Amino acid sequence: MEKRRSLSIGCPDFREPMPTTAPDLFSNDYLSITTNPHARQAFLEKVSQLPFVFGAAGSRLLTGNNNSHTDFETRMSDFFGGPGCRASTAVLFNSGYDANLSFWSTIPQKSDAVVFDELVHNSIRDGMVASPLKAAGALYPFKHNSVASFRERVQNVLETHPNIASGEGMLFVAVETLYSMEGDYAPLLQIFDAVDELIPKSSAHIMVDEAHTSSLFGPEGRGLLYALGLQARVHSVLHTHSKGWGVGGATILTSAAIRKYLMLHARPFIYTTAPPHAHVCSLHIAFDYLTGPEGSELRDRLRSLSRYFEGVLQTALRHVPPDLLSLSERKIPEDYPSEIFSPIFPLTSRSPKLLEEFLRPLGYAVTAIPYPTVPRGKEGIRVVMHAGNTEEELDEFVTRLLQWVTMMQALEEHRKENGEMIAWQSQERAKL
Repeated sequence: MEKRRSLSIGCPDFREPMPTTAPDLFSNDYLSITTNPHARQAFLEKVSQLPFVFGAAGSRLLTGNNNSHTDFETRMSDFFGGPGCRASTAVLFNSGYDANLSFWSTIPQKSDAVVFDELVHNSIRDGMVASPLKAAGALYPFKHNSVASFRERVQNVLETHPNIASGEGMLFVAVETLYSMEGDYAPLLQIFDAVDELIPKSSAHIMVDEAHTSSLFGPEGRGLLYALGLQARVHSVLHTHSKGWGVGGATILTSAAIRKYLMLHARPFIYTTAPPHAHVCSLHIAFDYLTGPEGSELRDRLRSLSRYFEGVLQTALRHVPPDLLSLSERKIPEDYPSEIFSPIFPLTSRSPKLLEEFLRPLGYAVTAIPYPTVPRGKEGIRVVMHAGNTEEELDEFVTRLLQWVTMMQALEEHRKENGEMIAWQSQERAKL
């Protein structure tokens, strides 16, 4: 606790809920499905007709493997798999964390290695640490979104692990599509081309985490890989259902062999009760709604609001000292289609906790993001666009940010003048 305080990290006891009187500008509910009245009504009508509603009462390997789970996995296989996809078989997990932990702690073997972006999610890192590769020293990070660093790492791994170069081991590649703390995109096309060029075909396994792009891009929300035409070039894909899809849980799309291995060996899967039947019902409702015309309208709305907010914010912060408050650069690769956008806006500040304390009483559910959650110099808050937001709400929020900036500048000027006065008084006393 003391260490957290020394790092200016909050120590909440979670006895009080987050504020809700101001518009939601911070959750991962990109398409505002959790507050959508039409989806809610559809769920209530559907769940009332189910033979089973509550918990599955056991893990999938015991009594919890119900038709609701297998039917949903079949739907995910059909929806995200498609013709020519290597990742065409689905397995449902209780959360994205469980899914990544299961895959990375279970699938890589002692003869393998992993090359991963240095900023991948902690669920991926925790899985890799629990794998045999941690003890073998076979985990190799590359600089965030750097194709040159990726290529260098791969070449080093092939030299260090001749069994992989000869096709007797596997080199796993771990990347995300959209990085949630940075709001930027991986250069997937260039990374995939480097994989094809450098790694023997039988020795490459690309695992892509689509947590923050699933439902936002591609036909009917199938994700960024589909939007880029890359769905046939990956071996495994993670789609979480707690963000754009607005519910919870996650699905890994992979080969039939890996699916079976996960279900028999992944501890988070084996020792966790299967998702409740009502939960799976809500997943079906979310996919029904967001793969239809309403989903297309919401995606278009989110894209429009994100671009509007970026313009308003950049104009508002033009004359603000960057270290006080600034929008981090969010890179989108030049070879991406023009319709790709980022709904995530990392605002860096030297005083993120004070910004949080200013915004919370106004009803905003904001949380300061300090080091070590993000690297030093990247501390701040994260603003997220939602299809349910309005331009008026965004204008109001930017006005509040500028009010805080003005307050901070006045406070710092007062401290400076006060400090100069104290220094002058000390000098005068020294003359006496």
